[in-house]
Amino acid sequence: MTKDKLDIEPFRQWSPAGDNLLLIAGPCSAESERQVMNTAAQLIEHKINIFRAGIWKPRSKPYTFTGCGEKGIPWLLAVKREFHLPVMVEVMNADQLKLVLDKGIDYIWLGARTTINPYMMDEISEALHGCDIPVFIKNPISPDLNTWIGALERINGAGIRKMATIHRGFQSVYSAPLRNEPHWDIPVKLKCTYPDLPILCDPSHIAGETKYIEDIVTKALALETSGLMVEVHNNPSEALSDDKQQLTPTQFGKMLKNVNFHDRCRTLASNTPEQEEVIAKINTCRQIIDGCNEDLIKVLAQRMAAVKEIGEAKRKIELPALQASRWRDVMNQCLSLADELGLSKELVTEIMDVIHKYSIKIQ
Repeated sequence: MTKDKLDIEPFRQWSPAGDNLLLIAGPCSAESERQVMNTAAQLIEHKINIFRAGIWKPRSKPYTFTGCGEKGIPWLLAVKREFHLPVMVEVMNADQLKLVLDKGIDYIWLGARTTINPYMMDEISEALHGCDIPVFIKNPISPDLNTWIGALERINGAGIRKMATIHRGFQSVYSAPLRNEPHWDIPVKLKCTYPDLPILCDPSHIAGETKYIEDIVTKALALETSGLMVEVHNNPSEALSDDKQQLTPTQFGKMLKNVNFHDRCRTLASNTPEQEEVIAKINTCRQIIDGCNEDLIKVLAQRMAAVKEIGEAKRKIELPALQASRWRDVMNQCLSLADELGLSKELVTEIMDVIHKYSIKIQ
């Protein structure tokens, strides 16, 4: 393994979906054997590849449901026997890892609260030495690509070659309808760094509410995700955790149909290798641009909200909207930064002039 390369097995060789998109689904939490079995029985109709369920749940607040713990493992093994589905759980420390390895769980994932903590990652990595279990690594809570890469390097350094990542969004200081900000540019940059690394999407945690899931899946598929991990509960209204973001099996099936999930497969276009390389580069750059555009609009909205508050304050003490000295300072600061970053001063001047004119208008 080098700084810009991971020693991993090709995804199609160990993914139960082979060359097709991988589909992982199941409840946020395993709550009872009946709930787990009922959900799995309905999900096999939708051709899922892996059944997932949390048995240990890291919660923000104490005295909330923290998972069923070890007693949920036999429920998952019953799913494995009854429906011939591989099963998957989240682990957060070496003891949990050793337990699921001993019991025969097929796959594990590491959550956002784990990947952000180097000490936890070191502990888990040490416990993984000599193991062959596939590991899925979610992005950290913070939008920090280097932290995500560090988690990957630790797991790969432990000898794990069956690796994949899961994009589940990032916490944000901005108020937004989504539970976690997608920051689509971050998984795109990760893909640019490690082209062979599979990146799945977890639309449930990005969305926070089921009404946003289909749009997020559509975006993820457009960005050529390697698969999905979706939270599905047989009766979300009675779920003990994250009820609002869990689909029913029926809703899940409808969503898959609407996005044409099962008809999508990895077929190569009839282009030369050189053309494929150029097309891939163009698509990657477009994905980065899309992410930047999204960030620009959000920052612009925040700026205009501050402008509006300033205008209201100025009117209270009858100050004019235009403050020439303040505007000169702003422009000098922006042009100095543009010079440092190698941006065209003409471009920055035109953009800032438009923003300033509109700011004066709303003040």
